[in-house]
Amino acid sequence: MIATMVVLTPTVLHTRSTPWTMGWVTILLGALVVQMLLVLVEHLAPAADRPEPDDLPQA
Repeated sequence: MIATMVVLTPTVLHTRSTPWTMGWVTILLGALVVQMLLVLVEHLAPAADRPEPDDLPQA
């Protein structure tokens, strides 16, 4: 969805409807922010298949 919006943005910016263009850009930026937050959460969350250091058996 974001890729499609990025591709279509130049066409939208050439229209003369300023409120519609502002809405388009706002939705695009919001979608990008949500995508970045999802990537950040995935990066910070511990992997489910990797045990925590406290759960490892002592040798």
